[in-house]
Amino acid sequence: MINDYFYPYLDDFDELTIIVPLSNYRDDNTYWLMEKDEKIALTIREKDTLSAEIKLVCSFSALVYLENNYFVVDSYGNQGEVKTGKIVRTDMFDRLYAYERNDLGVSYSQNNTIFKIWSPAAKHIELEITDKNNEIILSEMTYQSQGVWKATINGDLEGKRYRYFVKTNGKEQMLVDPYAIACSANAEYGYIVDQTKFMPMIHKTTFSGNPLEAIIYEVSVRDFTSDSSIAVNNPCKYKGFVEKGITTPKGHLAGIDYLKQLGITHVQLMPIFDYAGIDENNPQFGYNWGYNPRQLLIPSGAYAQDPNDPYSRINELRILIDELHRENINIVMDIVFNHLFDRTTSNLEKLVPGYAFRVDNQGIGTNFSGCFNDLATERRMVHKLIIDTVLWWAKTYKIDGFRFDLMGLIDVDTMNEVRQKLSEYDPHIIIYGEGWKMHPGTLSNQLASYDNDRVADSIGFFNDTFRDTIKGNVFEPMSKGFSMGNCTDINTIRELLLGSWRNHFKFANSSQSVNFVECHDNQTFFDQAMAISNDEKLVKKQQKLATSITILAQGIPFLHSGQEFYRTKHGVRDSYRCGDIVNHFDWTRLDENYDDIIYLHHLITIRKSNPGFNIKTVSVLNQGIEVMPTATKTVIYWLKSDRLYIIFKPEMEAETLVIPEGYLLVLASTNCFSTSNNSIYILQDIGTYVFQNKG
Repeated sequence: MINDYFYPYLDDFDELTIIVPLSNYRDDNTYWLMEKDEKIALTIREKDTLSAEIKLVCSFSALVYLENNYFVVDSYGNQGEVKTGKIVRTDMFDRLYAYERNDLGVSYSQNNTIFKIWSPAAKHIELEITDKNNEIILSEMTYQSQGVWKATINGDLEGKRYRYFVKTNGKEQMLVDPYAIACSANAEYGYIVDQTKFMPMIHKTTFSGNPLEAIIYEVSVRDFTSDSSIAVNNPCKYKGFVEKGITTPKGHLAGIDYLKQLGITHVQLMPIFDYAGIDENNPQFGYNWGYNPRQLLIPSGAYAQDPNDPYSRINELRILIDELHRENINIVMDIVFNHLFDRTTSNLEKLVPGYAFRVDNQGIGTNFSGCFNDLATERRMVHKLIIDTVLWWAKTYKIDGFRFDLMGLIDVDTMNEVRQKLSEYDPHIIIYGEGWKMHPGTLSNQLASYDNDRVADSIGFFNDTFRDTIKGNVFEPMSKGFSMGNCTDINTIRELLLGSWRNHFKFANSSQSVNFVECHDNQTFFDQAMAISNDEKLVKKQQKLATSITILAQGIPFLHSGQEFYRTKHGVRDSYRCGDIVNHFDWTRLDENYDDIIYLHHLITIRKSNPGFNIKTVSVLNQGIEVMPTATKTVIYWLKSDRLYIIFKPEMEAETLVIPEGYLLVLASTNCFSTSNNSIYILQDIGTYVFQNKG
């Protein structure tokens, strides 16, 4: 065993750094790199004095193989074991150890199972297999090439648990396979499963693949059925989400039947991958939205009937998706690649220390995600993991779309390849994400933020300018948007209605603009507006107007679940762990506002039945749509090809409008009053008015 007298780190294929405690340093010392009988001279190029150490930067001339054990010796016989340092972040490392084949993880058959795991920095890997009787078999992994270790175990291993013990940088650690496709509760073990036992998925939707035909509805599996006012056999579970025949206390449709009635085309499920932050054995005693990725290829066990049954979470999620497909509702998966749960416990960090996460010039992990462990998506094997993960979900779970959390921290090459690979597999899959520009460094030009023109124009972006202009700035609680009467910038309103505007940046086409006024983050519209006026009757009119604009503007409409019945979280801005009492989907509130549910359904029907909402090209939109303000802040929005004349009125001040000849009022906000004399209408209340030419 080596007792380190100093600490050598391999920083490149010809560079090594030695950190020597001041008490051990001798100025006349000479150092060599050793591997078995090979002795390689080290040349000191730089010497720096740190607070309690001396830093020596050395060069050498020799081939190094990272799977071998190296140590440094000095002329006095002292030694230190060599650890991988900055070498894992060099371009040469990525080129030498990039593994292209799609066989990482477990390849199961009844005759044998092949295990492969990637760790160029490992000196030793041991595979542990545990059966149902807790009997353990240990097997040595064999190093192959390109950082891949392999073991082939004969016999039928289906249903057995497995994990690895990996020695890197002088320390042995237990980890779960990043490519595991099944696991036990809380991801303590991976599971070997037979994919032929996955429940069949037989239904398909009729969605064309045009993002502009999507109407997206964001919802949490847990929140959707956590309200005790509805009788669900499996509340907060995958199974409960698709139970049929559920009704509200007043007899209205609830559950999946309600989603079908509403008319939305896509359900965006908040995280359904395996995540940390909640005990899957006792999920009722905790709460977490799930933005803490742990095992990227495995469904969360928090929503499964039995999280320790590897097939439970897999098959119950597959059933959920297939049942939604049966009702012609597509599934968007909210997926997180900008960070993982915890760097120090991450399987990726244990396999190759210092590789998978971004660091600054001092080697300290960056924190642009706010989670202290930004994932280095630009590194080739992280890039590969992302591509492989997205394709796995698309193929195995028939996912119809992906929403990328903090997409502005993912490199543009990865996002473009995700788009390319998904289009090759199934062109109807849509992609969008949070394209905020969050990284101020030189890397920012390589990231998939909204203003990077290298991002494929078939990738959409959440449009926070739409949110802040229509609703009010979420970071300024007393800020009023257009729906509350603030119409200070009519040019921005016009561009937003055309689906082409985001903070003085024009999208390539309207399908890049995901229009929303609320989502799981920040306060709900109702809570923010109530804090301003404390007038519930007024706030409901304002919110209905904002929701109407969201549905009828050019771009992709996005609704937060419960937005249609004025969802409240009692003023909580960030409810990610506030529990069911704050986050539940309140079905009694739906009963109280049922007329407005029907109103939204009519809006959705109007959007679906008029092709003028499906135009991507900005030039065509400019020719076919006219946006005109009136003196009283009302905005007229005229879709000429569909002969639709839409009025968004944010004030209660009465005004008289002349509508083109032949147009009839086909929809108005509940309680909005209008009188007509041929084509003359007097509008007196906040709301949305839709006229259509009777010809």
